[in-house]
Parts: sequence; structure tokens; C-alpha cells
Amino acid sequence: MAPPSANPSHHPLLVLPLLLLLLIPAAAAADISLSALSYTHHCPNLPSALDLPGGQVSALGPDARVPVPEVSTGYFDGGDRIFGSDTSSQPRSFSLLPSSVARTTNASLLHVSATFTVSGGRRLFRDRGGRNLFEYDGRTRHFRPRLPRFTGRRGSITFGLEGYYSTASGDLCMVGTGSGRSGDGTPVQFLPVVLRLGFPSPANVTRPFVTGRLENVDTINPIEPISLVAYAQEGYAYGESASCPPPPAGRLDALQVFENKNFSCAHLSSMLKSPFRLDYPSGSESTASSLGIHQSYMYVNRMHCNDDGAVRAYVAFTNQTEVSRYYFTLGEKAVVVDGFWDQKSSRLCLKGCHVVKSGPSRADLAVGECGIGMSFWFPAVWSLQHRSFSAGLVWNASLESGEAIAAGSSAITPNFRGNLSGLKYNYTKVVEALKHYEKSGLNKNRKGKFPDSNSYRDLVFRFFVKKGGGSGYASPVTIGSMLFDGNSLVVQDPFSHHVTAEMKQRLLNVSYDIYYVGNWSLESFNRRHISAEGVYDTKTGSLCMIACRELNVSSDCEILVTAQFSSLDAKVAQHVKGTIKSLRKKTDPLFFETLDIASYGMYVEQVDESIWRMDLESTMALISMTLACIFIAVQLFHVKKVPEALPAMSITMLVVLALGYMIPLVLNFDALFKNSNKQTVPLSGGGWLEVNEVMVRIITMITFLLQLRLLQLAWSARSVDVSKAESWAAEKKVLWICLPLYIIGGVITWVVHMRSNHSRRMLRQVVHLKPIEHAFWEDLVSYCGLILDGFLLPQVILNVFSDSKVRALSPGFYIGSTLIRALPHVYDVFRRQHFVPSLRPSYMYASPHDDLFSLAWDIVIPCGALLLSVLLFFQQWRGGAFFLCSKNRKTREYEMVSTVSS
Repeated sequence: MAPPSANPSHHPLLVLPLLLLLLIPAAAAADISLSALSYTHHCPNLPSALDLPGGQVSALGPDARVPVPEVSTGYFDGGDRIFGSDTSSQPRSFSLLPSSVARTTNASLLHVSATFTVSGGRRLFRDRGGRNLFEYDGRTRHFRPRLPRFTGRRGSITFGLEGYYSTASGDLCMVGTGSGRSGDGTPVQFLPVVLRLGFPSPANVTRPFVTGRLENVDTINPIEPISLVAYAQEGYAYGESASCPPPPAGRLDALQVFENKNFSCAHLSSMLKSPFRLDYPSGSESTASSLGIHQSYMYVNRMHCNDDGAVRAYVAFTNQTEVSRYYFTLGEKAVVVDGFWDQKSSRLCLKGCHVVKSGPSRADLAVGECGIGMSFWFPAVWSLQHRSFSAGLVWNASLESGEAIAAGSSAITPNFRGNLSGLKYNYTKVVEALKHYEKSGLNKNRKGKFPDSNSYRDLVFRFFVKKGGGSGYASPVTIGSMLFDGNSLVVQDPFSHHVTAEMKQRLLNVSYDIYYVGNWSLESFNRRHISAEGVYDTKTGSLCMIACRELNVSSDCEILVTAQFSSLDAKVAQHVKGTIKSLRKKTDPLFFETLDIASYGMYVEQVDESIWRMDLESTMALISMTLACIFIAVQLFHVKKVPEALPAMSITMLVVLALGYMIPLVLNFDALFKNSNKQTVPLSGGGWLEVNEVMVRIITMITFLLQLRLLQLAWSARSVDVSKAESWAAEKKVLWICLPLYIIGGVITWVVHMRSNHSRRMLRQVVHLKPIEHAFWEDLVSYCGLILDGFLLPQVILNVFSDSKVRALSPGFYIGSTLIRALPHVYDVFRRQHFVPSLRPSYMYASPHDDLFSLAWDIVIPCGALLLSVLLFFQQWRGGAFFLCSKNRKTREYEMVSTVSS
């Protein structure tokens, strides 16, 4: 006879799994047929086909030549309901990244699965990190100045798509759904779409764009179609080689950037990624008019190359000072070019065509008239007014005038790692700067050692304009014949006699790049650039330079920049002060009032010392809290040996100590869930600091629990004490004295807080720092540190009223705890003498957030704490009121009783 379980009818619950197993294949088949029906309905021009067995296309081997539809970045227009209006400050982009590509029974058809992402619209906010004076370069382990930056969260929707791509026509059609968030952060889910893209096959200078549309097929809540455009990445057919005319006079020397090396597209692209400022020399008006180019800046937005030196690019023209090169940018004007890298002349020669609109959408782009010539090279000689890292020309090949629009990029591209050993600098304003140097009295001797060519990184500084607003940073370009590339000095021959003698000179020829953000006369609050050159005195730390600033259509070279560095061993927060002064007459329209500048920061060696200090303080905080835990444990052992000590301990004192350990725990617990930016710079020892912080919090928690145990034992012993009425009466007297003292101190703290806030506001107005939130409760926490410093006060008062000789506190507890409270003030005196103060210091030990620190407090608090310890010692030896000298005084001893401690 079969077991009951063998019959499904005996167990109806077994029917449900069987039904599910039967329904899953049916549902899958229905889903597949639905997808096939959906694709067939929306993509009738590209009929589906069956995949070939083992037909997956690989990126390696023979399959590498198979054209795969891919777009790393492109631009889209439309979808305003989701992404908001299209603005230049909120770049829009899309990408198409295939996840699988398979051959089908149709030889010209590929089955493609891909991830399609559209991003755009963001809520901008000022980067909190932008308030830092310096940012840390992890590669070089050095600090560099930074300017304010803006960041934001972009709206983004990601689609999982599937469809087919025709290698013959270049058409792609895919269907699928997506989800994500809109530009305002609203969630977007299950958005069904159909994607149609056309890839040029092959792409060339007249057909360089991938175009298409993304359409929403949701009939319930439809959105408008999105137009797409991108610069083709693969399958490009180059045209005839372009020809390069000779560069203009004075710019014939070009760096051999690929000397003894193979051509590198990545290297070339990195050297051309900075914006080019356009210069329209006299006679180039006809060229600019014929090309329709009147913008101020040019960006090589997209670039692709072959290993043989063939280069093609999409170049945008705009009046914006900053455009992200990571997004496909339309600009006010654009051209497409292709050509080659001429290894012999070390120049890039290109020719191309205008980009024009072909429809109502901004993404409807096409190629118009051709005949544009373009070339780029890297000047080997710099000067004050010709300091472009990369230079270029744009001309109309159909004109016989030969006039061209000149273009030049910034001096050094960020994070550039190339060969600059052949670069030379031609000083033209040193003699004039030397006259102003002597005339202004900057050659007067000053005490101390100042930055020189051996400490060149200290010559970089961030500055603030004291009046009128503005901030920026200044960085050397050259020091003597040595080039400063942002991290190190590039020397032609470091052991040559000329360089050795140059480094020993008192007066060094220097050139600077100065970038600033400020409202200066004709300027607006945009990032501006000043080129300067002059002399630097290594004996006095004085810098005097003649500078040129860029204007809308010209430049102003009648500017004097002076600065005085503090000595390397000076313990001051302001390490540079100077002026930017116009040498023009007041009636000149380009004249501006003298600007006083100041730099608050540290030298490189001082930054290293500050990091070492933080490591030391972190270790000291850990040791201090560990000792506090040990001393409480010593007191717990003491009360076991001396049971009469428990009722003789002041409950007020124990509560104060418990609160002292609890408050940091509460504040640190709150900080765990908030993105606090107290640490202004990432540090090389950050991991060790974090470990120490965690250990300190753990030990603080243990110490707090031990303190609560001690409080509980004292309270229980006081409750069963035979003389508890007298004990509680004495405790009330302690409260009547201590509580008013604590309240009066809190009121004084509030008054001081209100008065000092005015001083802080004045300081922020001087240095133009972002206001630091400084609430009253922060000063109140510091005042609580003062109460903790006098934690023995309630015990001393209690001993006076009870006139007890009981050894309530172990010497190890009250002496050790007193030393723990006094040592931070001793260390603060040491810190003031040996470390440079900072506007935003990061203190891991002896922090002003935990206690009151100043020269006066560092003397008063340790002396007061030691005085209380001495009084307690004599009280436990001679009696609580020994210093009152009363003849009728009777010293009371506590009677030992048996207690049951919980």
C-alpha cells in the first residue's frame, strides 16, 4: 500500500507548486511573444531574426571589426517635463552601452541588448569642499590651492533595451523600459520607450553625426519625444590630407611632444582639452565674418585618432568660460574637422566644415559648407603675453588674404604629465618690475628664512581680497629658467653651472599665473586670469611683478602685483599679504582701485607638521580616555576595600562626571549620521585617525558605564546609611552652592558668546570665508568642560559640611583624574609655541569644543584643579573643615553598615 503522501489528492497544498511550475513557462512564453509583438509593432523596418548558435560577438579577435552600435556621450533635446528646461549650466547627455551583441540568420542584422541612459537637469549648490583653502593631491601627496566649485545631482533615467541593428544601413531600433529620477528628484518608474538611431555608414567629415529619437509609448501618461545627436565613434573614413600654412611670425618654434615616441591620441587629446581663448588680430575681420565666428572661446570637444596619426574632431565655439569636455557640447557655433599629425613640424593640420541646424530641435544637426582650415601646435617659447600651452589658428581656406583667427590655451593643463623639457621662457618685464621693487621699499632686510627655489611649492598661495570681495590663487609658471608644472620644477640640466648659480641668487626672475573670482571694476563674478612676471627676493620674501589681465577684446598690462611672504618659521596664520595695483591714471577707463590681498594658510612643511600634530593628538586622546577608564576602575576597587567611602562620595560630583562622559557620546553619535565637514583636508594618516576615533568612542562608552555603576553604588549606599538624613542635607547644601555657580557661569558664557560673535563676523568679512555655524550650545559645551575641570568642587564642599575624614576618593582616582583634566591645558601652551595656528584648525585633543583654552585659562584651570586636589588630600587626612580652624568642630566618621549592592 502506497504511503499517503504519494497521492497528491491527500495533500492539496502540493497542487499549488505544480500549478506554478506549469504557469511559469506559459508566462515566459507570453512575455516573449509580447516583446516580439511590441518590437514588430514599433520597428517594422528592421524585422527580427533568429540568433545563430554561438553567434555572440566579442570585442577581441576577428569580431573586433564588427561594427557595434555604441555611444559614450551625446546630447538630447526635449523631455522638458522630466529634465526641466535646457540650460548651459545643466548639461544634457545620453549614452548607449551594448551588453550583448549576437549574429542572426540575417547576415546584415545584429541582435543587440544595451543599457541606454539619459541624464540632465540638476539642482546646483556650492560645493562645501570649495570653502577649503587647499585640496590634497593624492598622487603627489602635496596640497594645492583651489577655487570655489559647483556641483549638483543630475536627473537620470536608465533603460534596458533590446532590438536589432543593421550593419548595411546603420539603423538601430530597440524597445524596453526604464526607471530613475527626474531633474527635480521625482522617481520615474517603468517608462516604456522605443529608441531609433541612425549611425552613418561609413562616417566622414560630411556625415559625422549619430542622430535619432527616443519616443515614449505609454498611452496613459505620454511624454514628448526626445531628439538625440552624438559624434560618431567608429567606422570613420578620412578624406584627403589637410595642408598647414606656416604659423604667424614669432610662433615658429614648436615643442616636439612626440620626440622619439610613437603618436598617442590620448596624449594629444589631454594637451588640447583646455579652452582656447580666441584672438582676433587686425585684418582678421573678413575671416571671422566669413566663418561666422565671433565667440571668445573654442573647445576641442570630441577627438578620435588612428595609430597612423589621422585625427578627427568636433570643435565648439562659445562665450562661456567653462564648458565640460565630458559632455557633447553644441555651443553657439561648431565645426567638424579631420586631418593628420605632422611629426616633422610637430603640428596638427585639419580641414573641415560648418555644423548647421537641419530642423526645429537643437539636436537636429547636419554639415554645411566646408573650406575651414585649422591647425594646432605647442609653442616652445613663452612670454608674458604669449604664454599658451597650446596654440592654434582658424582660417577660411577659400579666402586669399591668409588672415587667421589665433587661439591659445592656458599655460599648463591640469594634471598634465608630458615632456616640457624643451620649453623656454622669455622675460620681458623684469627691468620694469625691478624699478618698482626698489621704489616700493621691498628690498628692506627682514628677519627669518623665506621660501626660495628649494621650497618652490611654498610660493603657491590662495588669497582673499580684503575689500570689495573676491578670491583666487597664484602659482609660479617659471622660477628662473626652471618651469613649474604644478608639482615639480622642470630643469633642462639640473647639474649645469648656470642652474646651480641661479638657485643661489638673491633675486630670482619669476613668472606667475593668477586666477581669481571677484567683482573688479569692469569684471563680473567669473573666473579670470592674470599673467605676471617680475622678481622675487629670497632674503626678504618679497615678490614684485608686472601683470596683464584679459579683457573682452584686449588686455591690460599696466598692473603691479606685490606680495610679502612670512618667514618659514613664523607662527602666524596670515603668511602672505600684498596688493594688486593699477599703474594707470585715475581718469583712464581701465583704472581700478588698489586691491589689498591676504593669504591665510600654511607652508608645506607646516602642513606636514600639522598632520603629525593630529596623529599625536589622536594618540593622546586615546591614552587619556584609557587612563580615565582605569582610574574609575581603581575607585571601584577602592570602595570595595573601604565600604564607608560610598556614602561619603558626593552625588553631585558623580553626576557631573557622568554627564561629562555622556555629552561627547551623544554628540559623536549624532555625527555618525551627519556628513560633517570638520576635517578640511584629506590626510595621509586618515585611516589611523579614524581607528583612533572609533577606539576613543568605545572606551568612552565603557568609562561612562563604569561611572554610572559608581553612581549607582554611591546612591544605594547613601539610601541605607544610618545617617542618611545628615548626608542628604549636606548634599542639598552642595547643590545650593554649586548650582547657582554653574548657572551664573552659563549666563556669563552667553554674554561672551554674543560679544564674540560680532568679532567673528568681522573676521569673516575680512577674509571672505563662508560663515561657520557657531551656535550658543557649542560655547556651552566648552563651558561644561570648565565644570568638569573643577569636578572635585562638590566633593570638597560636601566634606566641609559633613566634616568627614573618610577616604571617600582613592588618591589614584582624584589625582589621576585631575592630571587628565590639567594636561590638555599644558599641551595647549606647547601647541601655541610650536605649531602654526589655523583659521579652521582640526584638533583631536585639547579642542576648544571640549574646554576653554587660552593663555589665561591654561594657567588658571590647572592651578585650580591642583588646588582642589590638595584640599581634598588634607580633608581626608585632617578632616573636611580643617582649614576653618574651629575649636568646636567635631569630625564625624561614617558608621560601617552592611549593604546589598545590586
